[in-house]
Amino acid sequence: MKQIIFVLLSIFVTSKNLYSQEFFKKKQYLKENIGDPLKIPYSFAGNFGECRPNHFHSGLDFRTEGKENLPVYAVLDGYISRIKIEKGGFGNAIYITHLNGYTTVYAHLNRFYPLLEKYVRDQQYKNKTWKIDIPLLPHQFIIKKGQLIAYSGNTGNSSGPHLHLEIRDSKTESPLNPLLFFKVNDTKKPILKGIAVYNADKSIYEQTPNILQVSNGKLKKDTINVSSKSVYFGVSADDFIQNMPGILGVFELRLFVNEKPFFAWQLDDISYDSTRYMNAHADYKHKKLNNQWVQLCAKLPNDKLNIYKSFSPSNGRVDLSDMKPKKIRIELYDASYNSNVIEFYIQTDNKNLTSSSAATCKYDFKAGAKNKLSNQDISIELNEDALYDNICFDYKKIETNNPYSDEYQIHFSYVPIHSKYKLRIKPKTEIPQNYKSKVAIVRTDNAGNSKSKNGIAAIVMPSGIEIETNSFGVFKIVIDQTPPNINTTLKNNTNISQLKKISFQVTEETTSLKSCNLYAGEQWLRLVQSGNTFTYELDDNLPKGKNILKMIAVDENDNTTEKIFIVNR
Repeated sequence: MKQIIFVLLSIFVTSKNLYSQEFFKKKQYLKENIGDPLKIPYSFAGNFGECRPNHFHSGLDFRTEGKENLPVYAVLDGYISRIKIEKGGFGNAIYITHLNGYTTVYAHLNRFYPLLEKYVRDQQYKNKTWKIDIPLLPHQFIIKKGQLIAYSGNTGNSSGPHLHLEIRDSKTESPLNPLLFFKVNDTKKPILKGIAVYNADKSIYEQTPNILQVSNGKLKKDTINVSSKSVYFGVSADDFIQNMPGILGVFELRLFVNEKPFFAWQLDDISYDSTRYMNAHADYKHKKLNNQWVQLCAKLPNDKLNIYKSFSPSNGRVDLSDMKPKKIRIELYDASYNSNVIEFYIQTDNKNLTSSSAATCKYDFKAGAKNKLSNQDISIELNEDALYDNICFDYKKIETNNPYSDEYQIHFSYVPIHSKYKLRIKPKTEIPQNYKSKVAIVRTDNAGNSKSKNGIAAIVMPSGIEIETNSFGVFKIVIDQTPPNINTTLKNNTNISQLKKISFQVTEETTSLKSCNLYAGEQWLRLVQSGNTFTYELDDNLPKGKNILKMIAVDENDNTTEKIFIVNR
């Protein structure tokens, strides 16, 4: 009897272990304790894998108590291997390479520690550019765990003061999930807010999902009835950590059909080369039209992410053609493996499952194939990786009084494009020679509440006006002769001896700024850019006495504005 019990117990334990390993193994990247980057209680404003416009969030956002200039410390021993400064993105960022195979990135900083700050400023003056990306050698800036490296800020694409921290694999440079490194006391489970049901026989862009609200962990009805012969699901979900305000994203999803593992994804190790595939992982159209993220429990046809694990060739699509109800279980996990589970049934109520004749489509664009459209007015060509799912391409010509161009609806901006495509528009009349260097194509968003416009400097070719873009929308040709606008409170003959900085507001109407520089005579002066604001922090490169400052702003079509100020220091 004891032998039988032992055998049964062994079978149970073995099957349980196998069952738990069918999805993703638990990861432990570091055995040593990682340091505290701010030395204040942890509070996160964002975590790894959250859906963001055109990318997954690649790190962990530490709140800085609503303040800037908090000391930032290295979390491990290493050396500073790279410094990058840019208007958008990470703003001011430090990269530290560690001997254990990882690299940490500290972003949105205001300034670096004094020795590094001086080095960076010297490099900027040497190369006459504020925007830099400098690789460094191991011996130049050796760093110890807990050492001051910078001060926190709000630079780059940042909506408020915080520290963005990434942990990357040094060999692949892929960001890893920092919550698998930091020890966080988290016992709160993710919250499932809604289940989206899709017709798997249609493109995601040719349908509207059925969004079912989840209340107290349950749907309103235990059984979902659909009219399609196959479906897939999406989830709207949030995660929380106790004693921390704010909403985070979930780490892992597991889908079971009739108690068997069916499909899963885990958000970790997502490279920058593939991060734009977030637009396939989530329902981009639903987000664009309804401002709600829905993450799919299936893989779109041309999604190349490596985050998925499918236990059938269907990649998350559930076949209902046998008319039998299917039991569905969806499990959501955070990085501490707190979980939330929902179960329900789904079945088709359509007894006639033979496919009806599809609506005629004039321009049938296929995901994974090259797609072209060319006529007397426009020409477009999409590469094989451009579309995530098939679309019935919509094209429309809208007549206008513009002497050079009508407007052209190039499908809808709620369909994401992965790679840039060439768009060529034939002008209504020939572009005069003196305007050929001033041509731009302006795109208007034509989905959701946004009617934003942006222009791209275009190339004039014998066959038309050409740009490269990675968005659909409404396009037209314009002549861009308007130079950038420079505004400042600085007046001529001002004594600036008591000032610490001088600021300028520089805006561009049609395209974007190509360059913006400030000179004192022949001496280049460093302008720090934040959005449309350019700031010169007075330094020794501006001599005492009378100075003639010249501010020069140039846009993509080489329209130029120069302003001269006489100042005394």
